Amino acid sequence: MALVRRFGGLIGGLAFLTACQPEKPPPPEPPVETSTPEPGVASDDLTLTPISFGDIPDWSETPIDPAITAFQQSCRKWENQDPDALLSSRAKYGGVIADWMPACRILPKYVEAGEGRRFFEDYFDAFWVETDEETNRFTGYYEPEVEVSEYPEGDKTTPVPARPDNLIEADLGLFDPSLEGRKVWGQVQGSDLVLYDPRADIQTESDKALAYATPADVFFLQIQGSGRLKLPDGTVFRASFDAHNHRPFESLANHLLRTGEITRAEAGMTGLKAWLGRVGLERAQAAMNVNPRFVWFRRTPIDDPALGPNGAAGLPLTPLGSMAVDLNHHPMGVPMLVRSLIPQTAGVVGDAPTNLLLISQDTGGAITGVRRGDIFFGSGEDAGRVAGSMNQPGRFYVFLPQNLSDRSASGQP
Repeated sequence: MALVRRFGGLIGGLAFLTACQPEKPPPPEPPVETSTPEPGVASDDLTLTPISFGDIPDWSETPIDPAITAFQQSCRKWENQDPDALLSSRAKYGGVIADWMPACRILPKYVEAGEGRRFFEDYFDAFWVETDEETNRFTGYYEPEVEVSEYPEGDKTTPVPARPDNLIEADLGLFDPSLEGRKVWGQVQGSDLVLYDPRADIQTESDKALAYATPADVFFLQIQGSGRLKLPDGTVFRASFDAHNHRPFESLANHLLRTGEITRAEAGMTGLKAWLGRVGLERAQAAMNVNPRFVWFRRTPIDDPALGPNGAAGLPLTPLGSMAVDLNHHPMGVPMLVRSLIPQTAGVVGDAPTNLLLISQDTGGAITGVRRGDIFFGSGEDAGRVAGSMNQPGRFYVFLPQNLSDRSASGQP
């Protein structure tokens, strides 16, 4: 008999699950009392089916350490927030912050004992994500490392752009609490806030440049949203995402494929850079202008070279431990297991699915759908080549704290 939990009707499913599972050993620390959040909004786009860890294919072989590192980052953030706050006002299956704190508090003991896998088994319940949506795609992204100069020289003539003075930021949460965390950027015309110019009409002022790089490097830096900039003297700093112009993203690769300029084999970053380099600056710029999206950056230090830039959750991304998701469907900070064909080296995708355990810590304009994820592969060229090879469907599981599930099963919303 299939166990299905659809939000808005979760109580019966979880009660049935609790009754059918074998008794688990008591956790090292008893769950704390939590306040009951307001009932969640019923959602028809997402079904969570309970599943035991033993029934997740290859669970015992799933890498755990990157997810532990990423989850620790989320825990540190939650420690300083209101325990009664919802993890997400849009995806309420995540409960409130207090639901997650027992696991956060006990995690150091499991880490010290080298029992990361047992940590998830002791403190979480696993669910298989199902949806009627057709979208089912997992891609990869990375943090590029770009050779730059302080001034225009040689082929490094394009500014890495900092936010211009006439770009206005609006925090929508100030006007509507349901839009908390959402920002828009635009420019003022008369008494109206309107869209900023598209890429083709934007001229970056030289006094607003973080550094200078080749046109192609700046273009791909904007696509990734952040990067490490390396000056000739060896100094490395981060160009972190600061704002964008809210124009739609258009794929350069798809444009060049449609127009017959490249073959499918040349549609990766290496092939695209080669095409941009051989056609001359005017044609290259015209092709890049097909993508009207424009991103601005701010200079930030690199505190830990092993970690990536901050994601949308305001936390440093962990290579193969963090994933960008659609925040209309999923909260930030949730452990998510993806089972898919994961490339190990550039262009080489295994012939059998493998697992990655990831924490939802980022989002993106192109990440839309219940089963849509973008996996962070790390920093530098090697990570970029592997990330560019990731484009596969897969199975998608989420892990939720047992005390959240237990509270729901006892009749609390």
